[in-house]
Amino acid sequence: MSNDNEGGVPARRHAHRIIPSPSHKFPIGVRVIQKFGAPKGTDSFHVTHHLPDSGAGLQYRMKRDRDGQERVSIESSLELVSLDHDLT
Repeated sequence: MSNDNEGGVPARRHAHRIIPSPSHKFPIGVRVIQKFGAPKGTDSFHVTHHLPDSGAGLQYRMKRDRDGQERVSIESSLELVSLDHDLT
């Protein structure tokens, strides 16, 4: 009888380590504002796509409500627009 493992040494199986990928804080479709740059609360954006971490953090593709301009921003620079937040 032949054994696939010649020499009587037990075969080792390498365990694959499962590293959970980070999840995005803001779901697609929610309205956010940027914490930095423009005066706070002047423009709101809708999240349109989740993008991977670029080394600076998870990214989002967003579309501005006012004029449709699109941009990419990292998660740490965004804030969820609360339901009682007035953006007029």
